[in-house]
Amino acid sequence: MFPSLLRRSTAVGYIARAKAHGAQSLLGPFQSTGERFDHLLRGMDCVKVEDGHVECQIPITEALQNSYGTLHGGCTATIVDVLGTMALLTKDATRPGVSVEMSQSFLAPAKGGEVIVARGEVVKYGRALGFTEVRLFDAKGKLLATGKHTKAFPS
Repeated sequence: MFPSLLRRSTAVGYIARAKAHGAQSLLGPFQSTGERFDHLLRGMDCVKVEDGHVECQIPITEALQNSYGTLHGGCTATIVDVLGTMALLTKDATRPGVSVEMSQSFLAPAKGGEVIVARGEVVKYGRALGFTEVRLFDAKGKLLATGKHTKAFPS
């Protein structure tokens, strides 16, 4: 097979870091889990972490763009996934959960070269499920996309 794909990453990602050091460790540059899918968000910077809320700035680099030079919809889904999880980690850094449902609505394009703001918020936090909403804005505050992310907390 492909030996490079079989190697296990030794990188400490944002989930492990939050578990070890608490939710405030999410502040600053995004820590991906090595070369896994979320490594595309390495340019993201988390600028605010509060109870049930995170805010990050994301430069729309070429790697995040579609063929039209705007933020790729799949990347928007990844942002919703990651920021929803980060918001949940502010409630309990040991419970990232597992995704059970996720959706996105695309309202306007984010152009390549721009820096967008993404805000993740916990809508409801229960014993078995966590519900989050993520919103993406351009530099002028225009809403670009929204996403909802539901995660289960298996026992």
